Amino acid sequence: MEKDFLEEFIINITKENEARIAREARKKHFQELGRKGGLKKKESFHLNKVISFRVTESEYEDNLKKAIKYKLKLSTYARMVYLEKELKINEFQADEILLQYGNYFKKITNLLRNREWNVFENKKEILLNIETTIDLIQQYLYSKVKQRNTDE
Repeated sequence: MEKDFLEEFIINITKENEARIAREARKKHFQELGRKGGLKKKESFHLNKVISFRVTESEYEDNLKKAIKYKLKLSTYARMVYLEKELKINEFQADEILLQYGNYFKKITNLLRNREWNVFENKKEILLNIETTIDLIQQYLYSKVKQRNTDE
């Protein structure tokens, strides 16, 4: 009984000692980081060069309206126009609409497959037309993706 108590006591002391050593090591690690000036900064491209140009009042207003339309800051919009990236701002909007249409068509087909909709005489034709439309939407979207991949 005394041996069990002694063994248990030794195990508890060693665990506490290990935890204390780990805490001290962690504390020393952060002290060392503090001496070095903190954690390393992530290496990402920083926009550190400035290009400035002047525009007329009307050009400024036009660009400001377009930036607001695309929900961007004027500087971000101007940078995208300068780097010819303006076309990529809104290129996925039509795709999103087509995807929504495809989802709606799938929901309609699921509804039509229900027993309650057996009153339609041309139900099979409607289902076939919807399925062909969904297939055409998918083919169009996949062809756009392939075209983008080949362009890059």
